[in-house]
Amino acid sequence: MLHREFVKPGKGQAFVRLKIRELLTGKLLLKTFKSTDTFLLANITVIDVLFLYKDIDGKSWIFMNQNTFNHISVHQDKLFGSEKWLFNNIQCTITLWDNIPIIVRVSNFIHLEVKEVELSVKGDTINVSSKLVRLVTGTKIRVPLFIQKGDFIKIDTRAGIYISRSII
Repeated sequence: MLHREFVKPGKGQAFVRLKIRELLTGKLLLKTFKSTDTFLLANITVIDVLFLYKDIDGKSWIFMNQNTFNHISVHQDKLFGSEKWLFNNIQCTITLWDNIPIIVRVSNFIHLEVKEVELSVKGDTINVSSKLVRLVTGTKIRVPLFIQKGDFIKIDTRAGIYISRSII
């Protein structure tokens, strides 16, 4: 549930408007329910996992449950953009519905190494205050001009933006 609003009109029965995300497809839905409606609880669990590797076919991503050491295969469409930030042994959470993986999330802030830096020409700094870099995951983001190849940077994974330089 992303947003809820309880409405009690002057005339008629009270109702609730919900903005919810469908767990299996990730679609946003706007639903209206009577205030007296009841629902069954879904069997949802969240587990901590480590990302291990991407399968040969490129569509399955393999994670390891940190409590049981079982491997969990997740199809790429359940990553919802998290694949941009996945590298070996990063800690993530997987949301399970009846033991079926439905969502993979990385932490809000991660530290990644800069693999490649876009070359800047002398005098380019007049109009441009940032440059494009490629991270070890292959993702490209904009960073300040002082960031160099091999630097570690802190990234907000929700917005996909540079936060600060990291000291690791």
